[in-house]
Amino acid sequence: MKRSWLPIATLLGLACGGGGDATLPGDGGTAGDGGGGVQPDGRPDPGPGAIGEWTDEPGACPTGATRADITTAAQMADASRGDGPIADCYFVHDGTYVQSGTSPILYFTRGGSAAQPVVWVGQSRAGVQIRGRASFDAGAPFVTLSNMTLDLTGYTQSGAFNTVTVLADHVTVRRLTVTGDCATGLRGGAIEVDGGADVLIEDNLIEKFGQCQGDGHLDHGVYLGSGSDITIRNNLVRGNSSRGIQLNTEGGAFGTLSGILIERNRITGNGHRDYEDGIVVNGAGAGAISNLVVRRNLIYRNYYAGIRFVGDAISGITIEYNTFVDDGAQTSAPGRSEVNLDGGTPAGSITRNIFVAERTLINTCAPSLTFSDNVVDGPATGGCVGTITAVDPAFVDAAGGDFHPTATAASGYGAYAP
Repeated sequence: MKRSWLPIATLLGLACGGGGDATLPGDGGTAGDGGGGVQPDGRPDPGPGAIGEWTDEPGACPTGATRADITTAAQMADASRGDGPIADCYFVHDGTYVQSGTSPILYFTRGGSAAQPVVWVGQSRAGVQIRGRASFDAGAPFVTLSNMTLDLTGYTQSGAFNTVTVLADHVTVRRLTVTGDCATGLRGGAIEVDGGADVLIEDNLIEKFGQCQGDGHLDHGVYLGSGSDITIRNNLVRGNSSRGIQLNTEGGAFGTLSGILIERNRITGNGHRDYEDGIVVNGAGAGAISNLVVRRNLIYRNYYAGIRFVGDAISGITIEYNTFVDDGAQTSAPGRSEVNLDGGTPAGSITRNIFVAERTLINTCAPSLTFSDNVVDGPATGGCVGTITAVDPAFVDAAGGDFHPTATAASGYGAYAP
């Protein structure tokens, strides 16, 4: 069935560690498909269809795949490490699977091939409850993990750790609920990619990672440290301790990032203090970040900024057909803005977006970043801003999370533009 949105007050409460609900959106399913042709960068445009929505469906192995059934935590741990039965598809039955110790219960060391990937699929997203973590070893390409819940509520471990770590190429993480208690997770992400190429993160609920009430400044929803050709599509990323999505190469210590596509995500209520945002892009020195497309996302009510740039090695940026609303509304910091340059000099273009700016569109300008043909409701100053249409987009129900514009002048802009 189609999932419904939670009230905005609940979404914002999650960002500060508010109580969850067993019926949160994201128990499995398939994303809506708008079908919007081809964008100027040559990639398919998903069109004005559903954003951060999917429909529940039962898990199933691909037709013709050899199947192994997983019903216990021991079977899960052994099979993921290549010690159990060899199969093309591992079907995880509904139940609760508790990790023993701090080594991930799902530690994928055996991969597949382009012709025959290895598939791990849960019977149902809500029914398969994993109390623990997952990791894809660099030597395990072509693995898909889908249709289950990984929950870190009450999990304890010293040092930095993620819920899901991707080191391998050709990995798909789809239709997962990756959740916690907003008090667990440290210096990482609910999903972190370090060095993987051709990685797809799609149709996931990613929430409540990190120390929301404490020193959780380095705890994020999705964390990209290095890699190439990574797609983050149609996820609901909400209520994480620091940033919803972080791109950070640590000045090259982690490597570089290239060919990143962030599209059709709902990114909301992330962060609990200044410099915690919907998206942050941090590329400096040898840690270049290039060819980043941010398209058709709903980015709203994140703590400090909608998207923030840090560093001097960021190029080939396209930000188009997104809807930004009231980012920075929870802080009084003078630097808050929808687009934020925090010592960054990104090179790219920002066009055909809708901005409802709580304080201002952008805090300062960089000559390498150009704004053209955007709808702006709120302050928009600076020599880089370019042509704007100043109009209230008159959303259908902003308080309820429906950001379809009804103003005629805004109809060709933002995440739902035809």
